[in-house]
Amino acid sequence: MIKSITNKTFIMDDNLAKHEQISASDRDKTSPVWDMSQERAFIENLLSQRFNYFLVFYSITVAGFINAKNPIFAQIIITIGGLIIFLLALVLKRSQRKLDLILEDLFKDNSHPAKIVDMQAGKGSARRIIGIWIPTICYLSLVIGAIVHLCYICCLCQCK
Repeated sequence: MIKSITNKTFIMDDNLAKHEQISASDRDKTSPVWDMSQERAFIENLLSQRFNYFLVFYSITVAGFINAKNPIFAQIIITIGGLIIFLLALVLKRSQRKLDLILEDLFKDNSHPAKIVDMQAGKGSARRIIGIWIPTICYLSLVIGAIVHLCYICCLCQCK
């Protein structure tokens, strides 16, 4: 089955749509499309969900460490938790980088609402706090906690 939309040919084959290369302006005029504004909304939502999951996992790690009865178990919890938090922080950093690239592209268009709001908000952005700074601080706190706790365990072993 072949359909023509805005003078472009689309080939429909078993629920798969393939289309010829069209310019970005023509693509944005046809519907449905996935434009940069939709990608921005998707990535912002994804970053927010991942950040929430990150905070929950960080909280569980800290709570597990504090509530562990055995110092060895506490060390295992904080070490493995720190490793997982590091990996989650890398995911957040990549999502933040994607969002930054999308916003950079959208800010090139002076008529885009994102650019207008950004100009009205003034210089400086705090959005990197969620994607970069808080994950780094959380990770470093677990690394420092694991090192200090390991020293504590070593002191306990030497005192016996």
